[in-house]
Parts: sequence; structure tokens; C-alpha cells
Amino acid sequence: MTRNDKFNQKQLEYQQMSLIDLARTDWFERFRDDILILHNPHFHANWEPYKLTQLIVILCSEGDGYGSVNLRPVHLQKNSLLVAIPGEIVASHSISKDFKGTFIVMSERFLSRMNIGDAYLFSKRVESTPLSQLDDRAAALFHSMVTLLHNLMQAQDSNLNMEEAFGLLIKLFYLLVGWIIEPSAEDETQQRQQKAMMEFLKLVKIHYREHRDVAFYADKMNISAKYMTTLIKSASGKSAMQWIEDSVILDAKAQLSSTVNTIQQIAFDLNFQSQSIFGRYFKRLVGMSPSDYRDSVRACQIAYPMH
Repeated sequence: MTRNDKFNQKQLEYQQMSLIDLARTDWFERFRDDILILHNPHFHANWEPYKLTQLIVILCSEGDGYGSVNLRPVHLQKNSLLVAIPGEIVASHSISKDFKGTFIVMSERFLSRMNIGDAYLFSKRVESTPLSQLDDRAAALFHSMVTLLHNLMQAQDSNLNMEEAFGLLIKLFYLLVGWIIEPSAEDETQQRQQKAMMEFLKLVKIHYREHRDVAFYADKMNISAKYMTTLIKSASGKSAMQWIEDSVILDAKAQLSSTVNTIQQIAFDLNFQSQSIFGRYFKRLVGMSPSDYRDSVRACQIAYPMH
């Protein structure tokens, strides 16, 4: 693959898959272009920030994995369940050599055809709680479901009603996640802080491309900028400005690593007045220019081509 911007969407998907050594993966199965299961995959390298176009589920059985979902840090360990929905930006920071787990990827098109998700408040729950720690019983249930999915995929050519069978099993999965993900008990102060935090993050998710000033979000929340900053810092350990900057940079990294957009187009999309202003902003926060960052990502993709 040459180092230029002429990548189509399929090639971009291949670039993500190229980070996985399929020859050293225990097994993988695919149902059309709708469901993919990877069991104990071996990774060449970590994922740079990448905006999901599918739903991804990871159940860790051994080892450790560190990453983020929409800037929220996640730590995968034994019996950790991670669920990320389309539109979220994910990244992996480190994966231990003894990491083992099962990855289930489902296309948004398939989920839409199944007419599931919203009926069970799935997206809302997952967005607020992407990572759950399962007990042994719940983990065993998920492993049983993966085994059934695996068996269905191996027999998919022999049954014309296979999509309906997959749909029923995926609905069961949605219900199971809804049962597992429950809000934790918090005191009144924690609840107030978390409510403010969720409202702030929701506003940032909507407006970070156009507004990078704290006062705008404080005004939207009908509180002073000083009080909002105190709430956000107390709830998350990071300042409100850091959250805004991190959102901008995360989007920029995702576009630089997984789209064909030029740097000028990315600067325009993120509402910078010029490419040079965007470049200075990016370098101040990342430590390298946008072009250098893109080159470093492409170099990794070239180093591990799709086999």
C-alpha cells in the first residue's frame, strides 16, 4: 500500500484489521459483512484513535488491556466486558502479551435491520457505562453465547433462516447487557457531580467543533464558569478545558488516522480559521504536527500490511 491519501473505505477497514495477526488468532468467523468474531486475537500494534462504524464487544478472559472510549480510560482485565457503539472514538494504549479475549463486531446496518437497541435503552446505558466487570456466572453466560454464535456461523450455509437466528441471539445479548449494566449507588454529592459531568460531556460532544471556550458550556448549563470548572475537576480529575481540548484532538487524530481527508479539510471540519492555526493547536497538545502524526500512523500500517 503506498503512502498517499487515496484510500477507499474498504482499504481503511483493512488497515485496522492489519493490526491483528490472523495467523496467530485462535479462530475467527464471519457472517456476511454483518458479524465478525475474533477469539484470542494476536495484535501487531495498538490502535490509534478510530471512530467506530460498528458496534464492538470485547470480553477479556486473561491479561490486561488499556485504552479509551470517547476519552474515558478503560482497563480490561479478567471478566471485563467492553461495549462501544457506532460513532464513538476508541483507542488502545497497551495490550499485555498474555491478553486473551473475544471480540464481537456487528455492523450498524445489521443492528438496524434487527430493530433492536433503543427498545432496551441499550445505547444510553452503554454510552454512560462502556466497561463492566462481570462475575463468573455472567462471564460464563457470555462465553456460552459466543460458543452458540460460533456454531451458528459454522452452519450458516445450511439454513436460510440464519439471519433470523442471529437476530434472536443478538436480542438476547442486548437484554443480557441491560441486566448487567446497572447504575452504582452514589451519595448526593457524587450524584450531583456526575449529573453535571454527564451534561457537560453531552454538550461537548455536540459543540466541541464550534466552541472551545469554557464560558459557552457554563452558559448552556446555567452556572458560572468557575463553579462548572470546580464540578468537572472534582468529578473527573481533569479541567473542563482539558476535556474540550481532548475532544478536539481525539477527533483530529481519528480523522488523520482513519479518513482520507486532507489536513486543510480536517482543520475546516474542526472550525479552525486556517490550517496553520490548527497545526499550532495540534502540535501544542500532541507534540508533533498533524502531518507528522499521520505519517507515523501510515508507517505503522505499512509495516503491518494485510496478508
